[in-house]
Amino acid sequence: MSNTITTPKGIAKYPYVNEPNTRFNPMGEYTCQLVIPEETALKFKEQLDKIYEDEYKRECLLKNKKLKKAPNFPLAQDEDGDWVLRSKQPAKVESKAGKVYEFSVKIFDAQGKLCDAKVGSGSSVKLAIEPRAWFTPALGFGITLNLKAVQVIELVEYGGGGGASSFGFAAEEGYVGEELKEVLTTDTAAEATDDAFDF
Repeated sequence: MSNTITTPKGIAKYPYVNEPNTRFNPMGEYTCQLVIPEETALKFKEQLDKIYEDEYKRECLLKNKKLKKAPNFPLAQDEDGDWVLRSKQPAKVESKAGKVYEFSVKIFDAQGKLCDAKVGSGSSVKLAIEPRAWFTPALGFGITLNLKAVQVIELVEYGGGGGASSFGFAAEEGYVGEELKEVLTTDTAAEATDDAFDF
């Protein structure tokens, strides 16, 4: 199965599409959760359900038995009642022969042109995903949505350092100071130095 499909438009949540997240996987992983309006999500889930069921039947035929199904599905309601689609893509994969393959996520603007936008939470985006079926005896049969590309409809840029809006501040009438470039404090400078070396 290697068919890439496009998701409906939604709001990006915790996107790691510019740089991979290495917190839980040292090889890195690109991820993006997409919050989709309920009506649109249910319609899109029908499309994913069909792919899932077709692949499930195929895998059962290959294994010549009925397989148990993994409990998690990549498009479901969260604890807040929002419909959230979860996608991911390994940044690096090492083959059994020891060769390392690197992957990235392409980013396009609203006009379909490649760009280098820093995509942050709250951005309105569409995702290009590749459903990939899998089976393990412990978990059962499941499906993962591999993240291939992102189209940015409305950008909320990830700044990395936390601007005024990230602290809940909006523009007000009053004092206007000179623009100050963010500098390393003593503590953050020490952290940066520590990060530069392996002790």
